[in-house]
Amino acid sequence: MSTAAAAWFAVLFFTLPGFFVSWVSGMKAPGAAATSLPVTFGIIGVASWFWGLTSAPFNLWTFGVSVVAALLVAGAWRYAFARRARRRGAVSWRRALFPGMSREGSIADPYWVLPAVGAGVGAYMAAAERLRWLERLPNGVSNIVQGWDVQWHANLVRFIMDDGIASATRMGELQNVESQLKLFYPSAYHAGIALFGEAAGLDPIPALNIATAVLPAVALSVTLACLVFAFMRSTGLTAQIAAALAAVMGYAAPQLLWIPDYVGMWPYLFSVALTGSVAWILITVPRRRSSALPASFAFLSVLCVHPAAVTIVVLAVALYWLTSSLVAPDRSRVSDTVWIALPAATGVILFLPQVLAGSAQAEEVASWRPEETLSAGGAWGTAFRMETRHVLQFFPAYDPTVLLWLAGAGALVCLLWRRQVWPVLFYAVSLAVTANALDPFDNAWGDLLAHVGNLHYSTGHRLIMPVVMAVTAAAAIAVAAGIRLVAAAPVAKRYAKGQRVSAVASIVLACVVASATIPMIREHTDHGAERAYASARTTDRMVDADDLAAFDWLATQPAAWEGLTAGDPADGYSWMYAYNGVPTLNRHYLWPNGGRGTNTDIMYWNADFIGEGERNIADEAVENLNVKFFLLSPGAFWNYQYPPYEMLRDFWVSEGVTPVYRKGKTVIFAVNSQFSEAELQEMVEDGQEHGSDELFALAEVGATQ
Repeated sequence: MSTAAAAWFAVLFFTLPGFFVSWVSGMKAPGAAATSLPVTFGIIGVASWFWGLTSAPFNLWTFGVSVVAALLVAGAWRYAFARRARRRGAVSWRRALFPGMSREGSIADPYWVLPAVGAGVGAYMAAAERLRWLERLPNGVSNIVQGWDVQWHANLVRFIMDDGIASATRMGELQNVESQLKLFYPSAYHAGIALFGEAAGLDPIPALNIATAVLPAVALSVTLACLVFAFMRSTGLTAQIAAALAAVMGYAAPQLLWIPDYVGMWPYLFSVALTGSVAWILITVPRRRSSALPASFAFLSVLCVHPAAVTIVVLAVALYWLTSSLVAPDRSRVSDTVWIALPAATGVILFLPQVLAGSAQAEEVASWRPEETLSAGGAWGTAFRMETRHVLQFFPAYDPTVLLWLAGAGALVCLLWRRQVWPVLFYAVSLAVTANALDPFDNAWGDLLAHVGNLHYSTGHRLIMPVVMAVTAAAAIAVAAGIRLVAAAPVAKRYAKGQRVSAVASIVLACVVASATIPMIREHTDHGAERAYASARTTDRMVDADDLAAFDWLATQPAAWEGLTAGDPADGYSWMYAYNGVPTLNRHYLWPNGGRGTNTDIMYWNADFIGEGERNIADEAVENLNVKFFLLSPGAFWNYQYPPYEMLRDFWVSEGVTPVYRKGKTVIFAVNSQFSEAELQEMVEDGQEHGSDELFALAEVGATQ
């Protein structure tokens, strides 16, 4: 399957389940399409947890069963609404089951056309560029990203594909190979990609790379369009134009697509990219109550992909309810409140077992404190200009002045015309949380805002994302309002024929503006975006061609599949697990949980005692762990990490291990006690044939590493 075909398949694979569940539950097709991604991942999140309670693997078959179950629930939900409609009035079953015969919100209502075009263009721009750059990078779609988190993401996808374990509550089985201590890690993003890889016939790394190019591109474009609808509390023509423009403008925001990708926070990026769609469906539930079921799945998706992003949804919906819904309810204040809260409460209840399992990690997340460089104006100035971490590094000409002026005008449109206060409050609170994370306020407000920031690792480049989304949506609203003014919409609304002429003129002007703007956006974005995208993908500081050759060679050794390969977690050797499935002792640069006294700890710090003299604790640790090989590939990820000289130097003169393969700096040692002399000799000869001829002339090399 070509890269382009795999990308289009990914779009269908990730959207169709959610679309059909939403549509069967009673949503109109346009709304079902807009919320298809979050609904799909909501189903994946709860299904991966449920199947993790059983002995059945999480794969395409069990996911298929889950989708069928969701469709049955959606059908029952729709039937319940139809029965209620029958009781309330003398309508036929056909009309009760298909109330969408009314024009509003259906395909016959063209409100969705412009936003769909804008979302399609925005998603295509972002995904197509990423895939084009990806194919040009080393190893193409199998490119290994040298970032901190990406090794874990890739290994997790491999784990799900190979072992069928995708529950967020069972991630300790991957990370803590020896101790099997429990670990909660939101896994819906990885579970979805594992299913996609299985369906498309892709290995974990290509599946991850392609899906990571496609998913945020689609989700962000749709979420910005939905955010405009939410900000304006309307789907009128001005909102339609603004939604289409916002979907395209998201491509130009470094903080939304390019910096999050560079730092490897892929699940977080995708979760944030779902928040606008989820917020919109929640606030529209009182108008279309049948959408409460898919809204529950959509809210659940944010929790299951990365729970931190749920604060964005809660803040937006709470402010909307407080300043808009209570002021001008769709039906009644009590009814609207109940129907807005019901889907979110249902999502929380479905997620509660996973929350309880993962509560122990909250302190670890809250304790994280990154380094940030503030620009002029301190924390507030940095947050206001959205110049958080890495933005000016890759986009040195970044200047948000025009965007901020447009956003201010858009805020006035929301306030004075649409009487929506909450978008401004949403922006202000998000900005304050970001500024407080950059430089904590020394007061009670700072402590309160810190509780929100802690869920996002208190990092400015994460917390700035809802700020940028709000600015982008507001700027698009200002441009759309300007287009409507130029098209004389305020005057034309008095005359039926004038309204049609003005609407056509507005659409034409919007197309002209978009056609002129898109080339400018790409001209000012592509260079920095490509640098950010390629930066962690072109370097070979952790995994180079020699490492890949060593991975391939070790995969040909039957013993490697019968035990574990150990090494230094910090040097990237465990990329081998994601690359070709050879089981490794470590699955992340991060150390596994277990602490002092575990076999992993004893073996690592006393590796120079393996096979030396009488049987000792290092020998026992190797045997207990069933370690067959050591793969060493210096240096470490962080420059302050201590090199494991017990392996790098002492293994060359050790009585307990034998060097069997070497290429460049990458060396594989076999544990002598695990093999016979004949087996060791055979591996040495094979290693010399496929690796380097200088295998044994390395004492002085080992001494200098």
